[in-house]
Amino acid sequence: MSDTVKSEFLRHCRTKGLSDHTLRAYRQDLADIQQWAHRTGCDNIYTREAVTGWMSCLRDRELAPASIKRRVACLKVLFRWLEEEERLSENPFHKFRATVQLPRRLPRNLTDTELKTLFGRAQSNRPEDATFDDSSLRLALELLFTTGIRVGELCAIHIDDLDLLAGTIRIRGKGNRERRVFLVDQEIITLLRAYIRTRQTFAPLAQNLLVTQRGTAITPNQIRKHLHNHVDTLDLPRPITPHMLRHTAATQLLENGVDIRFVQKLLGHASISTTEIYTHVSDTKLQAAIKGANPRRKIK
Repeated sequence: MSDTVKSEFLRHCRTKGLSDHTLRAYRQDLADIQQWAHRTGCDNIYTREAVTGWMSCLRDRELAPASIKRRVACLKVLFRWLEEEERLSENPFHKFRATVQLPRRLPRNLTDTELKTLFGRAQSNRPEDATFDDSSLRLALELLFTTGIRVGELCAIHIDDLDLLAGTIRIRGKGNRERRVFLVDQEIITLLRAYIRTRQTFAPLAQNLLVTQRGTAITPNQIRKHLHNHVDTLDLPRPITPHMLRHTAATQLLENGVDIRFVQKLLGHASISTTEIYTHVSDTKLQAAIKGANPRRKIK
């Protein structure tokens, strides 16, 4: 694969609206297969033999299944694009089952105690004592937990995506798919209005909702860093990530009787099988509750 093909493909992906995160991953993955081809003397990666040899090498390197799956997915997208451009006569993945099994891991949720500790401290700062970055973090935490959106989706929210009268936010999800999430708590809407007023001082012309004190759009890594620093000041037993708030929101919705199809739509999952993992968490909690109320204790 030439550098020209790689550059053209990445440019195509950018025009399709893929995120910077995905583009960085694709760039790394394509560089990885280029290095493999150079080491092994493979002068044509567009054959099934080359693909199987490369995948075998990935497994020999003992990469995580998720890393292998991502690299294979990148190559599939590249080959599909080359086919559409009529620059590849035969796709090596045609009728080739190149599946990578991922371990089924349960989402990491926050306990009620962790939630109270996390949000209690974030809310305890009086407005006159809080910095603008403190206000941004508090709003970020509230939106992540209330709506279950991804941290990347949060940072991509524009001011004109908000409809505070209707209590909705337009979200741009994976694959540039749009959906709406709902603000059903008046306190969140009040918090948003107050933040937008303060934000005018720092970034009156910025498109993005969440900005720094310097007036630049907040990035997902900045949210993670702010959250990490915030958690360090709390008496919590483990690190907390933005994605754990998404997991917790989804699980609590299911535990409170919301239909799984509605949760799927809210989270922006393309497949309901992705959402179903949260039902296992609910089942775990149900099992613990039944165990705690074991009726057989009465006959022992």
